[in-house]
Parts: sequence; structure tokens; C-alpha cells
Amino acid sequence: MTASVQTSHSPARPIAALPPLRRWLTRLFRRRPQTYPPLADVSAMVNEQVLAVTEVNSAGMCVVGYRGLLNPQDRFSFVLTLGDVDIAGDAVVAWRRHGGLGVAFYDLSGAERERLGGWLAGRGD
Repeated sequence: MTASVQTSHSPARPIAALPPLRRWLTRLFRRRPQTYPPLADVSAMVNEQVLAVTEVNSAGMCVVGYRGLLNPQDRFSFVLTLGDVDIAGDAVVAWRRHGGLGVAFYDLSGAERERLGGWLAGRGD
């Protein structure tokens, strides 16, 4: 009788119903995305959208508020406005999450790089 009782019992929750371990751990240890305030007098025009910029360096920038179809690895043209200086070039989407877009500069002319370097030096970056 004990043998039949043991075989008639099944686990309360089948193994297949458990979420995959990676997804479960991601939910458990999920961090809120870090948000930085937009830089004053700095904006970027990406696909006819004027976006706030939270960070600029010689390799790229981070923008917030993008609503469009660009995905990682997509190449696009942009205009970066740094106060009274405009810098135009091509870039590649490095990452995209939570309305933010990480942009890596792909093609900037020498003159554009000098203007960007001058602006960064003036800020102390």
C-alpha cells in the first residue's frame, strides 16, 4: 500500500512550469536603470527628433527620449548641438534600453572632432 501511495503522488508544481533560471535571477536582481540629468544647452537631432543628451565624450553620447526604429548596430546620421556649436556626422547605435540610446561616433571629420575636443576641453572633461 505504501508503494502505491508514493507512485500516485505527483509534485505540486511540475518542473516545466518553473521559469528559466536566468530569467528568474534577472528579475530577482533587477536594478533600476540609472538616470542622469540632461546636459544644459546640449541636444541631438536623430531621425528628425530633437533629443536630450545626458553624456558626451570623444567616442559617443547618450541620448534620452528616443522613440523610433533604430536598434543596436544600426547606422544613422545626427547633428549634435553643443551650445552654439553644431557637430554633424554618422553614428552607430551601441545599446538601447528604457528610452535611452547609446551612440558610438562612426564617422566624424577632422574638423568636427576638433570642435568636439575643444568643447570637451572647455568643460573640463
